[in-house]
Amino acid sequence: MSTKEKTSIIQQSSHLDHKKTAKLNPDRLSALVFLAIGLSALYGSIVLGLGTTREPGPGFLGFLTGGFISLMALVILFQSIKKMEDEKQKISDLWRGLKWRRPFVVCLITIGYILVFEWLGFAVSTFLFLMILMKGMETLAWWKALLLSALSTGFSYLLLSISLESTLPRGIFGF
Repeated sequence: MSTKEKTSIIQQSSHLDHKKTAKLNPDRLSALVFLAIGLSALYGSIVLGLGTTREPGPGFLGFLTGGFISLMALVILFQSIKKMEDEKQKISDLWRGLKWRRPFVVCLITIGYILVFEWLGFAVSTFLFLMILMKGMETLAWWKALLLSALSTGFSYLLLSISLESTLPRGIFGF
């Protein structure tokens, strides 16, 4: 084997190794995005002030959340670097074959809930929202959907209005 052939083979193998390590696969991309989000939350929390453990400042919870997001992003990033994939996977491959109907309908129902929340009030709009989700998106029996919607709405009302003393919109029906 001539030296030109050896040099060519070495250059090709180093080029292939470089392509493997420099490839930005979906795991790495999502990890980098979440790392940026987590670091932004950490920075914003420090600017707000962390306070102490006995008297937490406005940025304390955001700091913990940003730290957790950053830590999880780093774990995913290191796992994706450690795992060398033989297959090429593009980001568009992640979306191929997905069924978009259900998430799209849930988004529309949620937008509807937001739009009627003040007008109908917390109790009515939340009950209707849950009923539509449970009956329209899941195949629950009517009595189960009614019972779960009523219990969830009642529990949420007790928690938010009575325990936490939050002000909830009463709506056109007054409750």
